[in-house]
Amino acid sequence: MSIANTFDKGLKLLDLFSAERSRLTLRDVAEISGLSKPTALRLLNTLETNGYLMRDRSKAYCLGLKFLELGNCVAERLDIRAVALPHMEELLIRADQAVNLVIRDGLDAVYIEKRETSHPVRMYTRIGRRAPLYAGACSRALIAFLPEKETAEIVSQLVFKPYTAATPTTGEDLQARINQERAWGYCFSKGELHEGTGALAMPVRDYSRRVVASISISGPEGNFIDERREYLLNALTRCVDGISRDLGYPVQKVNLRG
Repeated sequence: MSIANTFDKGLKLLDLFSAERSRLTLRDVAEISGLSKPTALRLLNTLETNGYLMRDRSKAYCLGLKFLELGNCVAERLDIRAVALPHMEELLIRADQAVNLVIRDGLDAVYIEKRETSHPVRMYTRIGRRAPLYAGACSRALIAFLPEKETAEIVSQLVFKPYTAATPTTGEDLQARINQERAWGYCFSKGELHEGTGALAMPVRDYSRRVVASISISGPEGNFIDERREYLLNALTRCVDGISRDLGYPVQKVNLRG
């Protein structure tokens, strides 16, 4: 048996383990894989020696601590700020507007990274600052693209405060905006947290297909006129798709409307 064939058989053997089938005996492995018991035992012993498998008290095999070690390496690589930064830098160059990375914490949005232009304006976007989920495109993108039932549950828990005349102040108002933004494929706000400012935002998804963050472009309201919005949306889409792809999400083309 060549080294390549042995390696391939070992990998396929590891694929036998799952959440539903977390422990397997030698007989189980041989029957499911179709390998002879001597071959299966040799592969199991090699994997156990190298930490990829271990045995429980019943002597059944289960995945070893090596996978925890490797999983932590993957988790570190997928740190969303580290993944997002190169794409945010590119978006900053393309859009020449502030670029924000936001995550959800309960009923708040939290700004965890930002790239600023050379001509910043007063915005509600300092790193570490919290914002309400209902006001502003970047915050709203965290809930607008969740499953509808989950969005409705979050909306029902929100307590509204009018930051400006443009801030949504009721669940009905917010839901109507979310429904429109779902149809568009992006969130758009004008002066909802600070008068005279505008923002476009889209959700970031990871390998689990769930929304894990949002990216926004924000700046003076006048920079988001209709004639420029399509260009900004294309740049934002490229950024969000790149981050989501790097986080393991199978990105598909989406037609933006609005």
